[in-house]
Amino acid sequence: MLVLQKQNIKGFSLLELLVVVVIVAIVSAVAYPNFSSWKTDRELRQGAEKITNLIAGINTQAQRGSYPYVQVHISPSGTAGAGSSSVTFTSKGMKQSTLSSKLNAGTSLTCPMTGAGTGDWDVDVAEYRLENLAVHFDSDGAVCFSKDGSLFGKEGKIKANLNISIEKVNSDNYVIICTLKNAAKTGNECAINQTGGLEKPAYLVQWSRFGNVTKFKWSGSDWNRQ
Repeated sequence: MLVLQKQNIKGFSLLELLVVVVIVAIVSAVAYPNFSSWKTDRELRQGAEKITNLIAGINTQAQRGSYPYVQVHISPSGTAGAGSSSVTFTSKGMKQSTLSSKLNAGTSLTCPMTGAGTGDWDVDVAEYRLENLAVHFDSDGAVCFSKDGSLFGKEGKIKANLNISIEKVNSDNYVIICTLKNAAKTGNECAINQTGGLEKPAYLVQWSRFGNVTKFKWSGSDWNRQ
């Protein structure tokens, strides 16, 4: 004989459901700032990595002899305080024939900030646009490299870089990237140190005259190698 047993089955009460909703809301409110901070840091880190790769990439071309004279041109646009800004990084190359022609004519190679096909640079090799982030200057700057470092030079805002301490050594070969919120507090440009108002998160890409590139992260008081 089949015996049916009664089961005491209940759903959630309204009070229990409200308690669950409140707990989820509290956990979300606590977690969101951490998630937002992680997301911002991730965007900056990815930007620094792409800038590092772009500079390293064009220097590889110089070492291989594809373009014996190369440039990285940095061009900020927009207004950080208005919440919209981008920074374009463009690597350029000069062919050996162009370089030889200029040297034979006695032309001074001063890292000219001109476009490809203008008589200075033969080709734009690569481009990367940093969106909704800022750098530590508000107008164009450029740095140039050659295979042996003899034609290393800087123009524009990069040439005006101040010396800062990186691993206890003074350097003026760098670009700093930070959030628009941070830049808006310091004249729409990233500050270069703690005294100037630089806050976390921020990253720095440093180069040498021979094209060696290193990435650093701002700890709040110092630059830590990544």
